[in-house]
Amino acid sequence: MKFVQAKEEQLPEIINLYDNVVQVMNENGIDQWGEDYPNPDVLKRDLEEGNLYLLKKDGKIAGAVVLNKEYEPEYKQIPWQDRSGNFLVVHRLCINPSFQGQGISKILLDEIEEFAKTHGYSSIRLDTYIPNEKAMNLYEGQGYERRGKFYFPTHQEPFMAFEKELIHS
Repeated sequence: MKFVQAKEEQLPEIINLYDNVVQVMNENGIDQWGEDYPNPDVLKRDLEEGNLYLLKKDGKIAGAVVLNKEYEPEYKQIPWQDRSGNFLVVHRLCINPSFQGQGISKILLDEIEEFAKTHGYSSIRLDTYIPNEKAMNLYEGQGYERRGKFYFPTHQEPFMAFEKELIHS
């Protein structure tokens, strides 16, 4: 498997990936994402800013994620452990539905952690919709610690903020 920065010519495939993921999430009663998000404009911006990364397996996109230092205003109320200001934020992490159930999400999180360490970050922050039990269990199982609940105005249910402090070897 390869963890690579997305290229412009991959954008149609990436948009299709997120559309498929949203459909599967909605079919499973998880309305974390919808038709309006993540939309092609958001994904195009991620790509143009160089923040969109892919996990490729056998030439296909197995997973995708956006990595940067940007965060939502709601993050300001969270009691983060790492106060250095040197954190990486994970956005729009998804696994291709045809690769789900193969441990790809754990591999992608390992790649994100390696990326963060290589680039000198001291911690990783991310969040997920609390009704998304698979994601909640995944993050806790990979050593991420719950830091607090918050609400986005577009959702009825809360989100959980997670953090993982990194140990550099």
